[in-house]
Amino acid sequence: MSQNAPDVLTAVETCPLHELNPMHPELLKQPWGLNRRLRNDAPIFQDPGSGIFFVSRYEDVVKMAMDPATFSSKMLAPTRAMSASEDPELKAILAKGYPQVATMLTQDPPLQRRYRKFVDGAFSPASLRALEPFIESTANALIDDFIVAGRCEFLSAFGVPLPLRVIVSQLGAPMEDLALFRKWTEAFIGNLSQQLDAEGIRAAARDMVEFQHYFADRIAERRAEPQDDILSKIVNASFDGEQPLSIEECLSMISQILVAGNETTSASITEGIMLLIENPDQYALLKADPSPDMISNFVEEVLRISSPSSNMFRRVVKDVEWHGVTIPKDSILFARFASANQDERRFPDPERFDITRPNLKEQIAFGKGVHHCLGAALSRREMNIGFKVVFDRLENFRLSSDADRPEFAANALLHGLSGLEIEFDAIS
Repeated sequence: MSQNAPDVLTAVETCPLHELNPMHPELLKQPWGLNRRLRNDAPIFQDPGSGIFFVSRYEDVVKMAMDPATFSSKMLAPTRAMSASEDPELKAILAKGYPQVATMLTQDPPLQRRYRKFVDGAFSPASLRALEPFIESTANALIDDFIVAGRCEFLSAFGVPLPLRVIVSQLGAPMEDLALFRKWTEAFIGNLSQQLDAEGIRAAARDMVEFQHYFADRIAERRAEPQDDILSKIVNASFDGEQPLSIEECLSMISQILVAGNETTSASITEGIMLLIENPDQYALLKADPSPDMISNFVEEVLRISSPSSNMFRRVVKDVEWHGVTIPKDSILFARFASANQDERRFPDPERFDITRPNLKEQIAFGKGVHHCLGAALSRREMNIGFKVVFDRLENFRLSSDADRPEFAANALLHGLSGLEIEFDAIS
């Protein structure tokens, strides 16, 4: 069926599933109705247009995550939209950079574990404790910049710069390069979105190649003079003490840390404020008890509802029979983590925002198993500290009266608001 933007959200509740386009921009922005239909009517659903199998229930998504031997992450080039293109202009742009290789997110055990161990120490409890003063001072400095105005666009004023400054510091880069890091993050996200036109893909490719050359220079510097940062750990790592990582492997790992280390946290921090605005009863609970435990509960429920890494691709390595559906070997699957986090079988009344849920720690916004997000502990630390600073200094959050209703961006893998114009009162 032809699907115009105003029609598709209504159609998703009633029309046959095979007539829907799951990658329609409106269904990527607002996936909740489709996720409900899939969970209830077709927990394993093959999209006739793409041939991709969608997996939507909590227990099934967890099963995939816990069985990397069957459901492989090594299936597609990291730059999927780019690698599939025959555009000669795009190929010429990419030829100026370095080839993409599979490392952490796009690799399977046992090699995936070997890559990951090189950076595990950077996210150890001791390392994170040492970061806490920097996170807190950064959060306060950001609020200093907009508190007097009584309003701000929260995503760009706080949601983006807090985790971005943290990850840039951990990569050993100067803060004056923040704008570059944001531009490169947006390029990687755009490439994942499956929403770019040909010129958009070329622009993203130029930025990604720029990122590669920037870090190729930094890699050379860290090999000559290691420092106490994640970049030095990656650059000077080696397999079995003999085989150093190639520049392509280093670039792959750095790009994954950059995007995973700031974009998902930005999305959840920003959506957390919107959820409080939309749920004043929950905000009242938090105001009455702003203890670390209650803020932690709030963070977990924000992660469950927001699920910023909403979907992940996998490849099945053998024929699988699942819910009466035969999935042939080498088929591509789409694990819908956002759907799993709102599965009524695991979370009663799943679309209700409830910071007192008894099973909040069962949410899987950071994944599960060997591919559980490397930076999950850092993200939680940033959110807990960041929100505490916000709640210590600001209150009475509300949407700006002269701004448009907040909207989510269309992206196949990531989910987050495009912006959030708010007003607030300063706490004296």
